Amino acid sequence: MKRIFWLAMPLLLAAAPGQDGTPPFARATLNVQQGGTRGADGKVNGGSFAQVESFDVPADHQIHDQLIAFEGPGWESDKVAYRLYLDERNVPDIYGKRQPGAILPKIGMGHDDYHTLADWGMDVFQVDQSLGMGGIGVLRDGKVTQLGRSAIHAEARSIGTTAAVDVHNAGFPGAGGAADLKTRYAISPGSRVTMVTAAANGAVPRMVAGLTLHDGMTQVKGGTGRWRYFGTWGRQSLAKDDLGIVLFYRAGDAVQAGTNNGSLFVEFCDPARIRYAFAAAWVQEPDAPKTLDAFKAWADATAAGMDKQKEGAGTCKRPE
Repeated sequence: MKRIFWLAMPLLLAAAPGQDGTPPFARATLNVQQGGTRGADGKVNGGSFAQVESFDVPADHQIHDQLIAFEGPGWESDKVAYRLYLDERNVPDIYGKRQPGAILPKIGMGHDDYHTLADWGMDVFQVDQSLGMGGIGVLRDGKVTQLGRSAIHAEARSIGTTAAVDVHNAGFPGAGGAADLKTRYAISPGSRVTMVTAAANGAVPRMVAGLTLHDGMTQVKGGTGRWRYFGTWGRQSLAKDDLGIVLFYRAGDAVQAGTNNGSLFVEFCDPARIRYAFAAAWVQEPDAPKTLDAFKAWADATAAGMDKQKEGAGTCKRPE
C-alpha cells in the first residue's frame, strides 16, 4: 500500500553550476533484488536488481545480506552522493564523486564495488556505531546511540527537480515504549547539502542528529544567525585524503550540542519535530574545497544563505 508522508519539502539552496559544465541534477535511487533466495549464510542471491519507488523492508532483512544495492536508498547531485543504511543503524554514508554523472543506479548490486577507488569515485566514509553522515539517533541513558530496530518503509523519488528519500521507522525503542519516526532527506541539483525534516510520535525519546568523530580530526563550528554548524576536516576519507563533513542546525531548535560516544551531536528541544541539514566535501571532487580554510569559508557561506530563508527562529527549553 502506498504511504503518504506528511513532511513538507524543506528549504533547498539554489543550484550551482555542475562539475565540468555538466548540467546540475538530483536523483534518488532504491535498487532492490527481486526473486532471490536467502542462503544458509543469510545472503540473498539468484535474483535480479530493479529500481523501485517504494519498498517495505522484510522482517528477515539482515545487515550486509545483499537484498538492497548499497544497503539502502541513496540520493545524489552532480556534486556528491549519500546513502542511508536501511536497517537498525538508520544513518547516512558518503560516496565521493570524481565525475558529475549519476552513479547510484550502477553500483552495489550484490557486491561491494564501491570500496575501491574508481573513475567515478568511491565510498569515502567509515560510520561504525556512530551517527554517520548526519544520522538521526537517540540519547539513551546519557549516551548517543543509533536508532535501533524497527519496521521500515522507504520511498525514493523526484519532486520536481529535487531528489527525496522518505523513510518511516515504525516501533523503534523509545522512552519506555515504541516510537515512530518519519524522515525526509532531500537534495537539489548543484548542491552538496541534504536537508532533513523528521516527525516522531508515540513514546518519543530525546532525539539527536550528528556526525562521526574520527580521531585526529580538526573540529570546526560557526554561524552567527539562526543557522549554526559543526563539523570536522582532515584525513578521514577511506581514500586516505582530506574530507570535510558538516551538520547545520537552527540555534533555536537546539537543547545542546557536543561530543558523545564517537559522534558530534545536537539534541533537539522538540524531539517530535526535527529540522537540520548536512553536507560533505571530498578533496577529489572537482569543485570541492581543498583546504580547511576553504571548507570553513564554504560552510560559513552556506549557513549565511540558510539565514536568508524566511522562517521562524524558534525557542528551546530542555526536556524534563
